[in-house]
Amino acid sequence: MVKKKTKKANLSLIRNQIDEVDNSILKLLSKRANLVVEAGKSKENIGDTSYYKPEREAKIINTLISKNKSRLSQNHIKNIYREIISACFSLEKKIEVFFLGPQGTYSELAAIDHFGRSAKRVSCSDIAQIFTKINEENSFGIVPVENSSEGSVNQTLDCLQSQNLIICGELELSIKHALLSKSDNLKNISTIYGHEQALSQCKLWLSKNLPNVKLISVESSGVAVENAKKSKTVAAIAHASNSKEFKLKILKRNIEDQKNNTTRFFVVGKIKAKKSGKDKTSILISLDNKPGALSKVLKVFESSKINLSHIQSRPNKSDKWQYSFFLDFEGHLEDVKVKSLMKKLSSVTQSLKFLGSYPKSF
Repeated sequence: MVKKKTKKANLSLIRNQIDEVDNSILKLLSKRANLVVEAGKSKENIGDTSYYKPEREAKIINTLISKNKSRLSQNHIKNIYREIISACFSLEKKIEVFFLGPQGTYSELAAIDHFGRSAKRVSCSDIAQIFTKINEENSFGIVPVENSSEGSVNQTLDCLQSQNLIICGELELSIKHALLSKSDNLKNISTIYGHEQALSQCKLWLSKNLPNVKLISVESSGVAVENAKKSKTVAAIAHASNSKEFKLKILKRNIEDQKNNTTRFFVVGKIKAKKSGKDKTSILISLDNKPGALSKVLKVFESSKINLSHIQSRPNKSDKWQYSFFLDFEGHLEDVKVKSLMKKLSSVTQSLKFLGSYPKSF
């Protein structure tokens, strides 16, 4: 009996210490919020109208991650401080973040992951609309650019080719598909809705477990979820977090065929991100239609000792049977090595378009 009382006393002591820590955290959060508001006023005084600073946020989070010696993981630290930054930022300036909707899509999850829940999120019907909606320094878009199993998102590449927005950030989102329905029995399902990439990413699981079910491709996982709400014989492929919001049951989690399934997103806007110390640059080039043209480009990267991390070709929209190439490489346009690289590339390409330098994803 004495031991039981001692254990309760110890638990009570620990809880009191937790309360004290929470009170200290609250005071420091209040102080941080006040400092952010003061920083906003200082920016107004010097005529700085761009409030979102991707390189500043990246430096803050990267520094905190490097200093973290606690039991909290890198991802815990990133998520906690992303929300703190988002909440404080909303006191300074309201920004709009456009995403591929409707509500509940992976694009919305990516918007939350990068900008936090305090930023205003606006749903768009397609990727092209996201690009046309961004009309000021403090509005941004989240667009999918490639998936680890399904490859590039062509509509995003085409918009980057035709529009003049700048890439100012990137993030990678782990894609975990779930099967959602009003029914709680897998045997009741006769139709499944999903985005074409989601259906493709789950095709082995679907063929093994639901071989006779009708599969219907829709514009987004959000549309799939809306359809699942209509009947107990219908299911949707979407993120499990949608179950609570749309009052659906989770029939099965993690139905994706590749368990490391990841989608890379770009943040696009009208600002140029400054150096964060861990950066990437993206460009678009077109080449003469003759042997060795691409080889010359690759040799420039080799001689410059700059890592070319991604290359993707797309048909040139203004010239039949000509192709443009999207290139991602390490470094920032402000780097001396990158400036020299760009100059050399200009001499071996037909055209070169700078798409943006931005902090690497965490």
